Amino acid sequence: MIARERTNVVRVIELCVAPLPPLPPVRETDAVQALERSLAAGPKVNAIALRVALLLVGLGLRRGPLAKAVGSLAHLHYYGDARVMRLLGYDPDAVLARATEARVA
Repeated sequence: MIARERTNVVRVIELCVAPLPPLPPVRETDAVQALERSLAAGPKVNAIALRVALLLVGLGLRRGPLAKAVGSLAHLHYYGDARVMRLLGYDPDAVLARATEARVA
């Protein structure tokens, strides 16, 4: 993504998630980078469609299934940040350690 798209993604995530303290602002999470990785991992046509959808929502189109889909992506990538998860009481490292122990046993 280019810088303008990243700025738009921050705006869209802020709009959809609206994090309040103690949750960190979007710019202090890896939400944008995580979304970029998701776009890069999928088919190019999907990435293009999602980039257009993010742009439209960022420009003010906030009704219907498009906004709902973009909102879901915003929540997924914001709440997937390790710091955010820990602030909400979920410790991914502890879960991984328990899974490793169970696998070894």
